[in-house]
Amino acid sequence: MQEKDKLKKIKVRGTGCYDPNDNSFGFTPFNEAPSTQQNVKTCAGGGKRWTTTGSDPSRMICLKTKVSSPDPYADVLAQFTTLTKDMKPKQPIAQPERLRVVSEDGLECWLNEKSGEITFMGKVDLSSHYCDWQAEVLRQVQLVVRRLPASDRFNKVINNIKKGEKNV
Repeated sequence: MQEKDKLKKIKVRGTGCYDPNDNSFGFTPFNEAPSTQQNVKTCAGGGKRWTTTGSDPSRMICLKTKVSSPDPYADVLAQFTTLTKDMKPKQPIAQPERLRVVSEDGLECWLNEKSGEITFMGKVDLSSHYCDWQAEVLRQVQLVVRRLPASDRFNKVINNIKKGEKNV
């Protein structure tokens, strides 16, 4: 290979000046600065990942999909998987400690698997239920009693508690 083939051509904005007195040409680059992107990785489809420079570096990911794509979600997911395959978590991703098992009609029920506790949070609009607020509270309690047995997580916690009592 020749030395000319080894050189990489880079487009640079700037100002070129020709001096007819001494027949010379000079070039002054415009906004010349080092790149703010390091460790740039690209993937098929146009996705890109890089690390920013500066006092507080960040990891950036840019995903790209065509509007005409038949499955844009799959395109973006494939790019994300490719760009993050070397970013393994230090610990396995854990489930949240508390899990909402019921959320309807002003009632939320949260399940804490570690401690085996259930927390209920209900709202009753007294302006619309000022006469029958007791019936509304009873309806919400009945809703919890009907919905909890349908939750696989709730049944798992109950079965673990039952097994723990048998072993004691």
